[in-house]
Amino acid sequence: MNSDPHQQYLEDPEANAAHLAECEDCRALAESLESPIPALQSSVARELPLAAWEGASYRSWPLVVAGAIAVGVIAALLFAATGSSPLEIIRGKVPSTDVIASMVRLTSGAVQNAPVSLQFGIVVAFLIVNGIFIALLRRAPRGIDV
Repeated sequence: MNSDPHQQYLEDPEANAAHLAECEDCRALAESLESPIPALQSSVARELPLAAWEGASYRSWPLVVAGAIAVGVIAALLFAATGSSPLEIIRGKVPSTDVIASMVRLTSGAVQNAPVSLQFGIVVAFLIVNGIFIALLRRAPRGIDV
């Protein structure tokens, strides 16, 4: 068994708390471990800033309203261009699933029969967009530790 009182205190401080009254070195060590960290005492790091969902005052509702208005205007323009109204679509002037399936088949055939330069452009655009996504995902997030 280990008879060194310093080692016994370091192994089990709660069971050997009486050792602190006898040893100045162990008391200084215990006080240094219990003292608060000075960096956390500063006024700068006392509170984190509020995020938008935690009650910060900035709200992006004007952007949401503007987006909804833009979607409504685009829908109205498309209805005007086709010469129909939303009521006609509700009444049943929606194309059947066979018509929609044939349109999908024609679209896929159009891409296959497109010129090689267009197919090459689609592949290059796909790679560029995915490269941008990967670069954005690998970038360090901007937060409080900037």
